[in-house]
Amino acid sequence: MNSYAPFIGPIKMQDAAVATGNGTAIRCVDGSNGAMTTVTCQVQGTFSATITFEGTVDNTNWVAIGFTSLADGTTTATTATPAGLFRATVLGLQQVRARVSGYVSGTCNVTGIAVG
Repeated sequence: MNSYAPFIGPIKMQDAAVATGNGTAIRCVDGSNGAMTTVTCQVQGTFSATITFEGTVDNTNWVAIGFTSLADGTTTATTATPAGLFRATVLGLQQVRARVSGYVSGTCNVTGIAVG
C-alpha cells in the first residue's frame, strides 16, 4: 500500500498579474489534510516585478518569510524577482501568499503547492 503525504494545490497564487496585489493565499492548516510543512512556489512569466513571500499566524497580519531558491538550494530570500522554484518551511503558519509588492511591466504567474 502506498502512503502519500497530504497536500493542498496546486493553487494559482498570482494569475497573470499585471499590477501589485496580494493574490490568493494557500491555507497551511486544513481540517481534512492537517498541517502542511512546506510550500513550494513556481514563479513564471515575462515580467519586471517583485514577489514578496509572506506568512500569517492570525490571518490578519502578514510578515515576510524566507523561501529558498531550488536552483541552488542555498539562497534564501523574502523576495523573488526572477522566475524560478522556491520552497519554505511553513509549519505553524495559517496561510502563505506570494504578493506582488512592486510592479513595472509584463505578466507574472505564481503557482503553489503545500505538502504535509
